[in-house]
Amino acid sequence: MGGVKGKVRSIIMDKAPNADSVTMKAELGFQSGGYTALTEALNLEFGTTLTEAQVDAQNTVGDVITLVENNMP
Repeated sequence: MGGVKGKVRSIIMDKAPNADSVTMKAELGFQSGGYTALTEALNLEFGTTLTEAQVDAQNTVGDVITLVENNMP
């Protein structure tokens, strides 16, 4: 995610008071089976080996953060 669009999204999510409770499916629009790019980006950024199924099982942004934190090398 680059350019102005990516930076604005990142700033909004960083500053939103309830960003961790934003739901992955209902509010962000992720669908089952649509987590490939997100999973790859998380693994690349944090050196994890998460599976798409693990990421798909998370309900909120906060859940994904916890998953990543608990699986970092």
